[in-house]
Amino acid sequence: MTIPSINRYPRVIIKYCAKCKWQNRALWYLQELLQTFPETIQDISVQPIYDQPGVFAVILVQSETEEPEIVYQRKFKSAELAIKYGDKDGSQSEDYYYEGFPDAKFIKILIRDKLGTEVKLGQHVEKDASTNFLTSNNNRDKDIGSIDNKIDCQDCNLEQ
Repeated sequence: MTIPSINRYPRVIIKYCAKCKWQNRALWYLQELLQTFPETIQDISVQPIYDQPGVFAVILVQSETEEPEIVYQRKFKSAELAIKYGDKDGSQSEDYYYEGFPDAKFIKILIRDKLGTEVKLGQHVEKDASTNFLTSNNNRDKDIGSIDNKIDCQDCNLEQ
């Protein structure tokens, strides 16, 4: 038996704060991406993070020579936390920072657009794609409508 290469691309990395107990959200996104892109995405990893409170990011690596690209990242609660744990020099784009957690369809749209694939995501997803919170900052909070926006992680609050 030959061991398959560990360098398979495109690769998706889902990083999450283990103290916030966001592993179920990370695993849900993993499952959705595997079902939607079974022949496109060659590797998906889920990485619990213990030293960056509140982090949740979906990262795409398209090839060994390309830099990893953050497709989605949850906003930090304060500018100080963002600088300490995320945006080291204040130069990162606001384009991929969002409050709360989007539905899996939005993550799929982001991945599909970055990969440039022709994967069809279904009629109900496609018709909503132009009006989702990822393209409309004015309606972002209204469109998410998730309880995740209301609950703060008690462990992470202790570290602030």
